[in-house]
Amino acid sequence: MQLKMHCWIARLSEEMRRGFKTQAEQISEALRKNQSLTVLDKFEPKLFLESLGIIVWTPAEVPGLEAGHLEQLTVKDADSWSGVAIRVGDRTVIIVNSAHPATRQANTLMHEWAHIELRHKPNRVDRSEGGLLLLSDYPAEFEEEADWLAASVLLPRAGLVQCKSRGMYNDDIARHYGVSSELANWRVRMTGVERQINARRQYY
Repeated sequence: MQLKMHCWIARLSEEMRRGFKTQAEQISEALRKNQSLTVLDKFEPKLFLESLGIIVWTPAEVPGLEAGHLEQLTVKDADSWSGVAIRVGDRTVIIVNSAHPATRQANTLMHEWAHIELRHKPNRVDRSEGGLLLLSDYPAEFEEEADWLAASVLLPRAGLVQCKSRGMYNDDIARHYGVSSELANWRVRMTGVERQINARRQYY
């Protein structure tokens, strides 16, 4: 199922741009179905990525990372980055900023996954001193697509409709799905869910 889904997503990225938001919801639905989750269930990014064979590291888990670099990444310069995908041999690794709240890490992990699944090509690929390939610096349109797909998986629109219909506030929705309030606010606003609910109430 995962292999078939990967190929399907790759085809979507080729035809894309028009209708991508709808396609992102379809991807979310397929992923959740494959994980035996409903649109109201919390999605667990790390467990999902590991089921695909993707390794998730925090900076402290990066082999050979010097103490000074670790402090730079997690203390001195912790606000300057969220996550990065790297290649270690034939494996994909996502390094997530452990200094960020778990809610933000969830979005970061799915954002990096979205780049991978949509076959986004970075503007620049760097190689570390240890030979690791760092995939970064994506074009703005790719960042927007990754933002939208990640949010669609974590906060499916159909689930948001049900939550708002039940009178849940955005902060409640954020806690329910294990994401940040900022992401929940953005997702509710951008999907037009509240307008849909208000229009429905006025009609009835």
